[in-house]
Amino acid sequence: MLEYEIIVFLQLVLLAAVIILREPKLLIPCVVLGLPFEYVATQTLSSLGESGTGGIIRTLLNPGKAAMLATVGIAIIRARHNPRKLFPDSEIMLPLAVLTAVVFLGVAWSDSMRPSNGVLIMPMYVAFVFAAPSLIEDRKDLERIVAAFLIAAALLSVVAIAQRVLGVFQWRAILVQSDDYSYRSNAFFADPNNLARFLAISMALAAGLIMVTGPRRMTVYLAAPMFAVSAAGIVTTASRSGWLGMLLASFLVVMMSPIRGYTKARLTVVAFGGLVFLLALVFMQGGANAERVKSLTSGIQLIGQREFLIKGGWEMWKDNPLVGVGSGNYQHTLITSYLWTLPWWAKTTLSHTSFISILAELGIVGVGILGLFALRVGAACRSAFRLHGDRYSRLLSAWCAAALVEILFQSQSEGRLLEEPFLYLVFAILIAVELGAGSRGPDPVVEPVPETAPSTGDPSLVRTPAPAATASPATG
Repeated sequence: MLEYEIIVFLQLVLLAAVIILREPKLLIPCVVLGLPFEYVATQTLSSLGESGTGGIIRTLLNPGKAAMLATVGIAIIRARHNPRKLFPDSEIMLPLAVLTAVVFLGVAWSDSMRPSNGVLIMPMYVAFVFAAPSLIEDRKDLERIVAAFLIAAALLSVVAIAQRVLGVFQWRAILVQSDDYSYRSNAFFADPNNLARFLAISMALAAGLIMVTGPRRMTVYLAAPMFAVSAAGIVTTASRSGWLGMLLASFLVVMMSPIRGYTKARLTVVAFGGLVFLLALVFMQGGANAERVKSLTSGIQLIGQREFLIKGGWEMWKDNPLVGVGSGNYQHTLITSYLWTLPWWAKTTLSHTSFISILAELGIVGVGILGLFALRVGAACRSAFRLHGDRYSRLLSAWCAAALVEILFQSQSEGRLLEEPFLYLVFAILIAVELGAGSRGPDPVVEPVPETAPSTGDPSLVRTPAPAATASPATG
């Protein structure tokens, strides 16, 4: 229990430092830095459980999620005299609230009638989306968040490489592959796919910074080194969806960034050339990574056990097309009524495809609301890009769009779209950019000007009051 106590103590110290320094805006970078640390929450799964009060406590053992909750609390206190600040003027707020309501209503018609931990924690994520933009007010705030992404990705990549090369901190034995020598690196994440997703969106952000902002301190000392070390770190995850997601997110950032067309073409050619070179090295080395790359060409092999889990979800939807089987009820329904869809050798009953999960649990209603929400998010990305002419705002709006596409894409191999905290973090950043935070500088500090200069100074600097105006005599 010592490591748990240390983590909790560090969380309290971090939050206390933010309060003592009287800079609540630092909570958002704390969210970025803390979300990857899933170690304690994973290790306490057996003792605290997956749902109920114990599940919520276990969730908040993640420093980033604890910082999310603190952000909501501090934002409410700051806006106590002006609650309107907690309702950003963004196109995605209303459909997000409706989607959350539908997810909670879905618990009412599920067989278990017990909300899962993901459903219970969703209101905190949504409240964070409402509250966080009030703490992201100018470009300096956004730069802190960007720096947090780069620092966290670099640290996680170093740990991932050490896990694979040196064999240290291999805290999840299940990740040792069947060849008995290859380890799927996960750093502080519970799942290597989650690590790969975080590195993918961070590498896309670093690439955009290098292209758009040029040789600045953040790009030279953070973005460029982080991109190089993360390119090796993401390979050690052996995550096929992460590799494809990194290519997709980076390509979208390049295509949407405010740079010239011929530069985009040259970067694309160089990137694909480098990709071919890396694939050649992987195939020459052989081993598990080469086999996983080869599996990308085989659709059935790539889907794996998800082929049968998709079939089970499809059968659930056909029997309950309108509202599905209820929120969080996929696994319970699969085990009790649709186990015949799985072969005897299947090792998991958890859904691995977010679209099928939503379709089976919430039916046409849930998928329709999710589709409307996706359209509004796309409109918000477009308006954030067009309303603000500065290059930084356009870069961040393009990155938010690419990150959301990557998270949506990779969730089709994980099945946890609405439970993903990084999804809501990107929403908060997008809303802040949409409201113009990227084009605003910090408020200048105005110092009062003394009326008179010190008596020992130059007499010419002494400010004398202007003579009072005298009224002219009245004429009558």
